[in-house]
Amino acid sequence: MLKLLQQSRMHQALCLKILLLLSFGGYVFSQDQCTKASVSTCDDCIKSGPACAWCQDLWTCQRHWKGLPKALEANCLWVAPRAAGKRRTVGGGSRRNVLWSIPDRPERGREAAFLPLAVRSPLLVAPGLPGHPFTFEFKFQRAEGYPVDLYYLMDLSYSMGDDLKNVKNLGIQLLNKLKSITGHARIGFGSFVDKTLLPFTDTNEEKLKKPCPPKEKDCQPAFGFQHVLNLTENAELFTTMVSKQNISGNLDTPEGSLDAIMQAVTCVDQIGWGNSTRLLVLATDAGFHMAGDGKLAGILEPNKETCQLEGNMYSKSNIWDYPSVGQIARKLEKQNIQPIFAVTENVADVYTELSKLIPKSAVGVLSADSSNVVNLIVEAYNKLSSSVIMTHDVLPEDITVKYASDCETGDKKETCNGVTIGKKVTFNITVKAESCIDTKSFNIGPMGFRERLKVNVKTRCKCECDNRMSLHEHCNNRGSVICGTCRCQGGFLGQRCECSLGEKDEATLKAQCRKDNGTECEGRGECECGVCKCHLTEGGQYYYGSHCECDNEHCEKYQNKLCGECPEGPNVAAIVGGSLAAVAMIGLLLLLIIKGFIYVKDLKEWRNFEKEKQRSQWAKGDNPLFQKATTTVANPAFTGDS
Repeated sequence: MLKLLQQSRMHQALCLKILLLLSFGGYVFSQDQCTKASVSTCDDCIKSGPACAWCQDLWTCQRHWKGLPKALEANCLWVAPRAAGKRRTVGGGSRRNVLWSIPDRPERGREAAFLPLAVRSPLLVAPGLPGHPFTFEFKFQRAEGYPVDLYYLMDLSYSMGDDLKNVKNLGIQLLNKLKSITGHARIGFGSFVDKTLLPFTDTNEEKLKKPCPPKEKDCQPAFGFQHVLNLTENAELFTTMVSKQNISGNLDTPEGSLDAIMQAVTCVDQIGWGNSTRLLVLATDAGFHMAGDGKLAGILEPNKETCQLEGNMYSKSNIWDYPSVGQIARKLEKQNIQPIFAVTENVADVYTELSKLIPKSAVGVLSADSSNVVNLIVEAYNKLSSSVIMTHDVLPEDITVKYASDCETGDKKETCNGVTIGKKVTFNITVKAESCIDTKSFNIGPMGFRERLKVNVKTRCKCECDNRMSLHEHCNNRGSVICGTCRCQGGFLGQRCECSLGEKDEATLKAQCRKDNGTECEGRGECECGVCKCHLTEGGQYYYGSHCECDNEHCEKYQNKLCGECPEGPNVAAIVGGSLAAVAMIGLLLLLIIKGFIYVKDLKEWRNFEKEKQRSQWAKGDNPLFQKATTTVANPAFTGDS
């Protein structure tokens, strides 16, 4: 911990006090971050990041302060832990304790709003500085008597015939069991098979009307999804409506489960989902088709994730493709619906893998005839309701959110498991804006609950210093002191408004302090009236040069004496140009050498050919073995008689 000694308040010089603090086993100071960010005003300091703080008081530069890096003493950059609290700084703490909890005894009633106490009023995370995290506490307590809506979605393919018989009688039993746990429950019913197109369903006209085997008398036509009963507290109505349902059938093994889930989730008004714990029970003995499988039937239009019920039937079953698992997971989370996959043992592994892709979902194994479905649902409900997972909407750009919890089980971040009724858990939620933004908002809350806390994030990117707009002697009576620095009148600039612009503007003067359009004074000094005033080096000597580009600490020494001054910097253009020219010359030279070698070789071969040609002599004489041909001509009509 650095200590500031022999501090004094004298209004004789303007000093920039910049707090550079990084935590790594203590305090590590960075001398470059603010400098590289060209910090010259309080507003610049805020925008440069969390390592920079600005003191708004006028201080006197004291060379005898201990603990200050000498490179900073020249410009009186105040380096000290933020927690020292000995000078006022623009910034402040990074944590607030803002508490919410769900009431222990919420009001009763079907549409009871079990809201966190502060959800009704959005939380304003402001004023916040860019790059500074802001942490608040969110306390959650699982309430007694929170209502439950359960929609039973059943596969009515032919293999589920025995299961349908048992489901017809489970309404009263299931509602009574749920009410014994929550005090308030409703139940609804829907069914599905698959798309009525080849290769999913036999499209023969008779088979479409009766897709079951001939021995099955009670068989309804093939269909994709149908909504049978809205969510209701009337168990007898559930029994009556489900009793009217008959089995159906299709060709292939996988079913249109995802089609049915999408409609059950998106048709909120038609099904009657309320402000409650929403459970969707999928009962099936087969796998499921997913996005892309529709192409087998010539369906190319993707699923559009909207409710398409006409007469309680899914009207786009043969027009839209099946939804993807990602689409299903996103819609379930958006509507705060928690799926329970009640499946037979032969497909339990398939739905266990599916459950891993869908947060707040559970898998239970049905008996062969679904006789254990009530206990299965109750166990799954207890498992889901005891798990608290914090989630948020899509975050605005440049905003991050992190979670930490005090729960004994879970990932110690956004998830807590084993939360019983009446137990409180606390989540520390840290919000950080990486850049200056106007007010932006997002919603946050536990998954599976409709209630959300709206968080408004607003960054503070301007210093709010309470200074009078009057001429000050510190600024040579040419400007006002605002946030500890001079705000000069027109025609003047400089740390103390000592520089008169004349015919030049401010940009021209500052450009004179940049070498090759680089950093102002190479980051080693301050630009005053177009001239660099250099800082001290760490060794106590000054940087020098027209742009503070030179120092003597890095030159070679002999017997503790400098061997020479800082050399001129390399001519980058000459080096690059020379390198390119050298490469080109070497390449050209290699080409000439290769060409010369080939020419010499060809010339040698030509000369050898000419010599061999001259040595050749052609002899003139008769071949002794050659005999001339003789020809005898006889007149066939000549007999020798005269």
